Amino acid sequence: MISLIPREPFNITTLRQQMDDLFDHFFPFSTSMEAVAPNHGISVDVIDKGKAYRLKANIPGVSAKDLDVRVLEDSVVINGTYQEEKEEKQEQYVVKERRSGSFTRTVPFREPLQAEMAEAKFKDGVLELMLPKQDVEKRQGRQLKIQD
Repeated sequence: MISLIPREPFNITTLRQQMDDLFDHFFPFSTSMEAVAPNHGISVDVIDKGKAYRLKANIPGVSAKDLDVRVLEDSVVINGTYQEEKEEKQEQYVVKERRSGSFTRTVPFREPLQAEMAEAKFKDGVLELMLPKQDVEKRQGRQLKIQD
Protein backbone atom coordinates (compact mmCIF):
# COMPACT_ATOMS: atom_id res chain seq x y z
CA MET A 1 0.00 0.00 0.00
CA ILE A 2 1.32 3.43 -0.93
CA SER A 3 0.84 6.19 1.59
CA LEU A 4 0.72 9.79 0.55
CA ILE A 5 3.33 11.95 2.19
CA PRO A 6 3.21 15.66 1.48
CA ARG A 7 6.35 16.83 -0.27
CA GLU A 8 7.80 20.13 0.79
CA PRO A 9 9.39 22.28 -1.92
CA PHE A 10 13.17 22.70 -1.81
CA ASN A 11 14.15 25.55 0.50
CA ILE A 12 17.79 26.70 0.42
CA THR A 13 17.42 28.53 3.75
CA THR A 14 16.31 25.33 5.48
CA LEU A 15 19.18 23.41 3.89
CA ARG A 16 21.67 26.05 5.04
CA GLN A 17 20.27 25.92 8.60
CA GLN A 18 20.55 22.11 8.61
CA MET A 19 24.16 22.37 7.42
CA ASP A 20 24.88 24.99 10.11
CA ASP A 21 23.41 22.65 12.74
CA LEU A 22 25.56 19.78 11.44
CA PHE A 23 28.71 21.93 11.54
CA ASP A 24 27.78 23.14 15.05
CA HIS A 25 27.70 19.50 16.15
CA PHE A 26 31.14 18.65 14.74
CA PHE A 27 32.80 22.08 15.10
CA PRO A 28 31.33 23.67 18.25
CA PHE A 29 33.95 26.44 18.16
CA SER A 30 32.56 27.91 14.92
CA THR A 31 29.40 29.93 14.43
CA SER A 32 28.37 28.50 11.08
CA MET A 33 29.37 26.65 7.97
CA GLU A 34 30.77 29.97 6.70
CA ALA A 35 33.43 29.87 9.41
CA VAL A 36 35.15 26.85 7.85
CA ALA A 37 34.49 27.82 4.22
CA PRO A 38 37.02 29.80 2.19
CA ASN A 39 36.56 33.56 2.45
CA HIS A 40 38.54 34.60 -0.65
CA GLY A 41 40.95 36.62 1.49
CA ILE A 42 38.32 39.01 2.81
CA SER A 43 38.81 39.39 6.55
CA VAL A 44 35.59 40.28 8.36
CA ASP A 45 34.84 41.46 11.90
CA VAL A 46 31.24 41.61 13.17
CA ILE A 47 30.50 43.54 16.35
CA ASP A 48 27.14 43.32 18.14
CA LYS A 49 26.21 46.89 19.13
CA GLY A 50 22.87 45.95 20.74
CA LYS A 51 20.32 47.25 18.25
CA ALA A 52 22.66 46.85 15.27
CA TYR A 53 25.68 44.98 13.99
CA ARG A 54 28.80 46.71 12.72
CA LEU A 55 30.60 44.74 10.02
CA LYS A 56 34.11 45.67 8.93
CA ALA A 57 35.72 43.94 5.96
CA ASN A 58 39.27 44.39 4.68
CA ILE A 59 39.12 44.54 0.88
CA PRO A 60 42.39 46.12 -0.28
CA GLY A 61 43.00 46.75 -3.95
CA VAL A 62 39.32 47.23 -4.82
CA SER A 63 37.53 50.50 -5.49
CA ALA A 64 34.00 51.29 -4.28
CA LYS A 65 32.66 51.14 -7.84
CA ASP A 66 33.82 47.50 -8.09
CA LEU A 67 31.84 46.44 -5.00
CA ASP A 68 28.25 45.23 -4.77
CA VAL A 69 26.87 44.79 -1.25
CA ARG A 70 23.45 43.20 -0.68
CA VAL A 71 21.76 43.14 2.72
CA LEU A 72 19.22 40.35 3.06
CA GLU A 73 17.09 39.59 6.09
CA ASP A 74 19.48 36.90 7.35
CA SER A 75 22.83 37.69 5.69
CA VAL A 76 25.07 40.16 3.90
CA VAL A 77 26.54 39.29 0.50
CA ILE A 78 29.66 41.14 -0.64
CA ASN A 79 30.57 40.79 -4.32
CA GLY A 80 33.50 42.50 -5.96
CA THR A 81 36.07 42.50 -8.70
CA TYR A 82 39.83 42.88 -8.46
CA GLN A 83 40.90 44.77 -11.58
CA GLU A 84 44.14 43.66 -13.19
CA GLU A 85 46.45 46.35 -14.49
CA LYS A 86 46.70 46.12 -18.27
CA GLU A 87 50.14 46.52 -19.80
CA GLU A 88 51.03 46.66 -23.46
CA LYS A 89 54.24 44.64 -23.24
CA GLN A 90 54.63 41.09 -22.00
CA GLU A 91 56.37 40.96 -18.62
CA GLN A 92 58.36 37.99 -17.39
CA TYR A 93 57.09 37.62 -13.82
CA VAL A 94 59.24 35.95 -11.19
CA VAL A 95 56.43 36.16 -8.62
CA LYS A 96 52.85 37.26 -9.27
CA GLU A 97 50.67 37.16 -6.14
CA ARG A 98 48.30 40.07 -6.75
CA ARG A 99 45.02 38.68 -7.84
CA SER A 100 42.48 39.60 -10.42
CA GLY A 101 38.95 38.34 -10.91
CA SER A 102 35.79 38.36 -8.87
CA PHE A 103 34.91 37.25 -5.36
CA THR A 104 31.85 36.69 -3.19
CA ARG A 105 31.63 36.58 0.59
CA THR A 106 28.42 35.80 2.47
CA VAL A 107 28.17 36.62 6.17
CA PRO A 108 25.17 34.99 7.91
CA PHE A 109 23.36 36.50 10.90
CA ARG A 110 21.20 34.73 13.50
CA GLU A 111 18.95 37.76 14.02
CA PRO A 112 16.95 39.35 11.17
CA LEU A 113 18.32 42.59 9.71
CA GLN A 114 16.53 45.76 8.55
CA ALA A 115 17.94 45.94 5.03
CA GLU A 116 16.30 49.28 4.23
CA MET A 117 18.08 50.98 7.17
CA ALA A 118 21.59 49.61 6.52
CA GLU A 119 24.46 52.01 5.75
CA ALA A 120 27.82 51.45 4.04
CA LYS A 121 31.15 53.32 3.94
CA PHE A 122 34.31 52.37 2.05
CA LYS A 123 37.63 54.07 2.77
CA ASP A 124 41.26 52.97 2.42
CA GLY A 125 40.29 49.38 1.55
CA VAL A 126 37.97 48.93 4.53
CA LEU A 127 34.24 48.38 4.03
CA GLU A 128 32.16 49.31 7.07
CA LEU A 129 28.47 48.43 7.33
CA MET A 130 25.97 49.40 10.01
CA LEU A 131 23.23 46.77 10.02
CA PRO A 132 20.23 47.53 12.26
CA LYS A 133 18.43 44.50 13.68
CA GLN A 134 14.70 44.07 13.14
CA ASP A 135 12.49 45.14 16.03
CA VAL A 136 11.18 42.26 18.13
CA GLU A 137 7.58 43.26 17.30
CA LYS A 138 8.23 42.94 13.55
CA ARG A 139 9.80 39.50 14.01
CA GLN A 140 6.63 38.10 15.56
CA GLY A 141 4.64 38.65 12.39
CA ARG A 142 1.10 39.92 12.13
CA GLN A 143 -2.03 38.32 13.50
CA LEU A 144 -4.68 37.83 10.84
CA LYS A 145 -8.39 38.35 11.41
CA ILE A 146 -10.33 35.27 10.43
CA GLN A 147 -13.52 35.92 8.52
CA ASP A 148 -16.61 33.78 9.10
